[in-house]
Amino acid sequence: MLKHRLLMSALLIPGTIALFAFDHHLGGNAPILYWLLILLSARCVWEVAELSRAVGCRPNVLLMIAATWAIITVGWQPIWYMTHSDGFIWNQAPDVLIVLYCAIAVLLLFISVVRFPLPENDGETQPRLGRHLATLGVELFAVTYIGVFLAITVQLRWETRATEGYLALGALVVAAKSGDIGAYTFGRLIGGPKMTPKLSPGKTWAGGVGHLVTAGLCSVGWLCWLGPMISSLWKPWGVASAAEFGVVVGFAGLIGDLAESLIKRDVGVKDAPALLPGFGGLLDLMDSLLLAGPVAYGMWHLLR
Repeated sequence: MLKHRLLMSALLIPGTIALFAFDHHLGGNAPILYWLLILLSARCVWEVAELSRAVGCRPNVLLMIAATWAIITVGWQPIWYMTHSDGFIWNQAPDVLIVLYCAIAVLLLFISVVRFPLPENDGETQPRLGRHLATLGVELFAVTYIGVFLAITVQLRWETRATEGYLALGALVVAAKSGDIGAYTFGRLIGGPKMTPKLSPGKTWAGGVGHLVTAGLCSVGWLCWLGPMISSLWKPWGVASAAEFGVVVGFAGLIGDLAESLIKRDVGVKDAPALLPGFGGLLDLMDSLLLAGPVAYGMWHLLR
């Protein structure tokens, strides 16, 4: 199973870069990226809902998907919310996203209040204590973990200049997924003490170091050399800044991987619902990217 995921990670990096290059030629609205995120987010939300059913939660999947789509769509292009004030350009996209997220949270709370007295559809005559609160938590978590995190991550597409957007998104994918490959390689070659034996028995401290080293080196290769070779509009980074970006984003990706393991272990499930035979779920592939995306956005602001 792990080998299949690593193979997919190795294929994901060049495949994603090729997709970004093609999407870039279609214009600044990034239509392929938008519809790709719409499809991926729906599947990820469904997988979170299915995992939660193992512990008796009954989240409203359609509402969760609709809320996630709304957040991604509203935050799609910051240019939609830019206004001029005294010679300055004011980006209102974060304010709009915050208001929308609060509105969705209020809606989910209202629905929980309405459905609370109703028995669940599993033969029970009385609601099980804590189930409605747990279900509400799953719904809010999925909207945040997938919808908000992806909406923030995709802001990299328009970061600095629209022409550099895919350099930034490519840097995220390279750091997060190359780190996965490095962790597996170092872990198998060196072995040693387990990092979190109860949470993820296959991860070692040597693999964790390999994750960070590989993420840093590959980020240097992408930001300083390969990226600028692909497009003359992409200016090369300094080696130190590129390495720092890779290590920090790679660390966030490692935490994202462990966080998804936490979700699965807590509900007593080994893997998310399978997307492909022998592979596992989409969350098993997206876990590092979901958590690393907002961190990459912050690091890009800090270092660029």
